[in-house]
Amino acid sequence: MIRFFRQFIFMMFAVVLRWPIWLLIWLVGRSGLLKTLFLIYPTDKSECLDFCPDIKMLRNFLSGRPTPAGLIMNGWLPMGVYLVIPDQALELMRKKNRYIVERIMRRMHWVQKLSGAKTIGLAGQLGPIFEKRHGIPMVHPFYSSMNGNLFSIKAAMDHILSADKKRPWQVSVAIVGGGELGEELQHYLSCGGYQLTMVDVRYARNGDVKLSDEQAANRQLSDVNIVINLLPRGKDFMECQLHERIPGSAVIIDFSRPPIRPQDIQQKVVMGNRVQCQGIRFFMKLPGGWKGCELPACSMPSLVAALSGAIIASRKQFLEVAEELVFCTGLADQKTQLRRPSGSRWLGSLDVRNTTIHNARISCDVLPHL
Repeated sequence: MIRFFRQFIFMMFAVVLRWPIWLLIWLVGRSGLLKTLFLIYPTDKSECLDFCPDIKMLRNFLSGRPTPAGLIMNGWLPMGVYLVIPDQALELMRKKNRYIVERIMRRMHWVQKLSGAKTIGLAGQLGPIFEKRHGIPMVHPFYSSMNGNLFSIKAAMDHILSADKKRPWQVSVAIVGGGELGEELQHYLSCGGYQLTMVDVRYARNGDVKLSDEQAANRQLSDVNIVINLLPRGKDFMECQLHERIPGSAVIIDFSRPPIRPQDIQQKVVMGNRVQCQGIRFFMKLPGGWKGCELPACSMPSLVAALSGAIIASRKQFLEVAEELVFCTGLADQKTQLRRPSGSRWLGSLDVRNTTIHNARISCDVLPHL
């Protein structure tokens, strides 16, 4: 029922009310409220059905045309719009579909001018696909997902270790798949003292995933404490039978979409692609079991830039600003009201109203000056 309702709303926005919606975005944008845009995409046909009915003519019409699907809220005020395209990552990777990618970029620039937004976030693999496959640089106002993904996974790792009262060097960690993200994550976590091993996989042209060396994978996974699953889909993890190679006491930090079904395996599964920032939420909620307070990790770079008013030029700057805005892992849930903290060099454009503790980390309500 929820899926049909979302499809109905999406159809109204995409077809019947297409131009009135753009007019409304323009009017709200004139007030200066809208700070950011965020573009999402489906990883498979099932996710596509969460937004768009399976009508070929409709999907062809919407291909490469970002369509408003909901709002990004800061308290009770909208601070951005999230948009969706029906094109899957495998389709956008193909060189012959470069024209679709170029159409997406042109239209996102147009929506930015229409709304007055300062930043544009690209979900998941979109940034790497645009940059690596099609040579389109990720420069302001566009923000790729990499830094947000790294922040989210490390925050989830730190949260798990804090709960178990362990140090990074006391646990063994395996990273499964991931490509560029896996390599960046290995370097990033190694700097934090984590002991890591990489489990190599190979990808077929149809998107299927296989282990490069099953015997090597068995050795690597036989005594791990934490597994970071960077495979594209939860079913890839299951089809590689990775849950049968991992100790039952291990924790799996899942980064796949659609995710691993926790009820199907013995190990504990937590989502590593979700973060929180007090007062920020998506409306309508993203499909796939997202809680109201959870934000996609890949939306962090554009949100951090929009909330701070700074152009984020480096990973170091991103991490500093994210800490000052008190983004934290989506696993954190303890909240205790505190008094207001002192200001910060990055938060000059923000009004800090309330503060909260998230599992011993200070958080704050931040509202942009209007």
